[in-house]
Amino acid sequence: AISGFKEKKKMASSSKVLAAGAVVLGAIAGCDAFCAPTGAISGLHSGAMARAAASGRSRTAGSLTTRMMKTELCNDDEIEDGGRKVIKTGGVTVVVAKHEGKTYAFNNRCPHLGLSLKRGEITSSDDRHGVCITCPYHKSKFSLEEDGKCKVWSESILGIKGTEGLGEAIGDFIAPMAKSVNPMKKKAAPAVVYETSVQDGQIMVDLPPNLSNYAMGGRIYKGYMNYDKVPKEETEE
Repeated sequence: AISGFKEKKKMASSSKVLAAGAVVLGAIAGCDAFCAPTGAISGLHSGAMARAAASGRSRTAGSLTTRMMKTELCNDDEIEDGGRKVIKTGGVTVVVAKHEGKTYAFNNRCPHLGLSLKRGEITSSDDRHGVCITCPYHKSKFSLEEDGKCKVWSESILGIKGTEGLGEAIGDFIAPMAKSVNPMKKKAAPAVVYETSVQDGQIMVDLPPNLSNYAMGGRIYKGYMNYDKVPKEETEE
């Protein structure tokens, strides 16, 4: 009788673990097939699915589809034209910039070496590549008008003339730090650019869900199959 009780307890525990896993996958994929069974960790399930359903937009990453949610980042009047603001939210560092009367938002990591894009030049609309964020280290250019499309890949080192060959050679290497924005480690991969809008004076950006409350071990979702530990306190740069 005791062994039977232990076996039932073990099966119940396994069921909860499987249900929790199903919720996380469901939140990422936005797919009803991954919903946890009725009654199984109902509070966890309802919270995750509420977040996943908060936006009708989605973005495909690999074989999964990540639901995008409108996230309030800052007041519209906090950033003047030509200015930018770096904001950490949900484990992701987002750069919000105003340029030529338009508002853009992009992930701070370059898909080449994972280095910061926040100090990169934003080209003008009359540039031959259009409005792009330029990596300050190897002069890669990513379109802010075409969903981050790469226009130039690792052109040089710090823009120094005569380093074009070295820049091209470095372009063949994709650093592990870039995994969150370039999981397939592709050369000339696009930067991660987010859609923006202004609602009630607030800049809203479409971001992937923060699954820190649901991911095993208290981790924060950063990108496809990529998590970080939940920091004790998140601060703006």
